[in-house]
Amino acid sequence: MAVVSGLSMVPTLAPGERLLVKYDGPIVLGDVVIFKRDESIEIKRVSRIDAQGLFVVGDNELVSTDSRSYGLIAFDAMLGTASVRLWPKPGRIKG
Repeated sequence: MAVVSGLSMVPTLAPGERLLVKYDGPIVLGDVVIFKRDESIEIKRVSRIDAQGLFVVGDNELVSTDSRSYGLIAFDAMLGTASVRLWPKPGRIKG
């Protein structure tokens, strides 16, 4: 499970929402991924995949710090993908 913090994924995800994390399977464009960067765990959307890693962006581009600032995320930094919101309003996360 992952907990959303910050405003970078609004309106798709709001702070405090809890997500089910899937730890296996391929990552595809549009997936919401959970990854480790520096000392934090982040949640962003995949907008590009290449041989060196993933380019991720927040859905709220005006306030998101993402790959536009820090570059590609290595594949080994990936913790999983989020597809289901558990709380407060259970349901699938749409890409």
